[in-house]
Amino acid sequence: MSLADARAIQPKLEAVEDDPEEDARALDNVAAWCERFTPIVVLDPPEGLFLDIAGCSHLFGGEEKLRAEIVTRLHAQGFGSRAAIAPTPGAAWAFARYAKQKRQPERTLRESLQASLAATEDWQTQLANLPVEALRLDSNAAALLRRLGLKTVAHILKAPRSSFTARAGENAMLRLDQALGRTPEALRPRRPAPPVFALRRFLEPIFTADAILQVTQDLCGDAIERLDIRGAGALRAELVLFGVDGRDRVIGVNVSKPLREVKPLMRLFREKLNIVGENLNAEFGFEAARLDIVRLAEFDERTRTLVSGAEASASAEQIGGIVDVLSSRLGAKRVVRPLVHDEHAPERAAGWRSAVAKNDQVKSVKPPADGVQRRPVRLFAPGQLIEVMASVPDGPPLRFRWRRVTREVVRAEGPERISGDWQKREKTRDYYRVEDKQGRRYWLYREGLYGESETPPRWYVHGLFA
Repeated sequence: MSLADARAIQPKLEAVEDDPEEDARALDNVAAWCERFTPIVVLDPPEGLFLDIAGCSHLFGGEEKLRAEIVTRLHAQGFGSRAAIAPTPGAAWAFARYAKQKRQPERTLRESLQASLAATEDWQTQLANLPVEALRLDSNAAALLRRLGLKTVAHILKAPRSSFTARAGENAMLRLDQALGRTPEALRPRRPAPPVFALRRFLEPIFTADAILQVTQDLCGDAIERLDIRGAGALRAELVLFGVDGRDRVIGVNVSKPLREVKPLMRLFREKLNIVGENLNAEFGFEAARLDIVRLAEFDERTRTLVSGAEASASAEQIGGIVDVLSSRLGAKRVVRPLVHDEHAPERAAGWRSAVAKNDQVKSVKPPADGVQRRPVRLFAPGQLIEVMASVPDGPPLRFRWRRVTREVVRAEGPERISGDWQKREKTRDYYRVEDKQGRRYWLYREGLYGESETPPRWYVHGLFA
């Protein structure tokens, strides 16, 4: 109805402009808040959420207590909500919207489990009594079924499958099979579920840094046990602190090698908490904490024992521990290691990457078979201009002047031609490895070819050999 007609009936009616983007943002905020109950939260726009509580309900005293706590706390925040627990997402969606919800007496955990096991077959009977709209059908399909006299899910169960599919479409039959659990339904979480996680709830909110560290240590112990079962080690871990004010604080640490020990993880979290401790804003305290192992890798036990005596003073584990601590204290982007690129230009063939980043781009460089070093270790960026005298225009240099000193060449190897990037209009280079009378070795190159342009090519020294 129009707004004028509605206000004629109810003069005090409050009208709010529809804003789908703001509604979607509010739903996402509610989903983020629900992650304190389970890390697997799925958005179901425009007004729904799916929570996978498998393995989490025992932390809250059972499934019914968990459902009641979520609804009660959402109501306290000003949200109207209905929730239901079922073996399938489709059935939970149907019960939450169309089933009559009555307040049940409190039960112990054992009684709740026995009741849920006894009612395993009852939920399908309850689903059959719901209207056809409970199957998540579009309005046209639901209206068609009602005109055909199929008003409840039970009527559809009794209808011939072929004729029902011909009238209502394959999607309606798919929704029925998904609700009953005959066909699996894939849900996409709001955030990728961590492979390993550990969750702790508190009877009273915690405020101090010491309490947070103690909880973090307990969570690390739980996560390490799960990693040990999987035979994996952590590469990135995130500590999620759920505040009483509804805001989440995430503290993440990275390690360079798979880690499966509590003490090294705690050392990294302690360093990180010392940095971000002032910005946590724990005025209202934290009611729960979860440790997510976001990235893991296969853990090789041999790396822990097969360390030679010569490497005992600076083993790979010790170096990795120093890298992890420095990365947590200074930032992951400030502790770097060299990285080799597939580039023809020598100045772009090497770079730096974070020491705790993924190793996908790391490429092993094999030494030459003859043991002769073709490229110098030290490069000038950019190359330094020199004056060269050669026997022929495009031949090796006989002498060159660099930094106001003339150097006589006694031995030269080359040229090694490297073509430039034609998109960047780079010129071709001819590289020479030369040695002067004092035994010093240089890496020289001529930029450009004779006859290519009116200006003669120029010479540069690009590096020094050890």
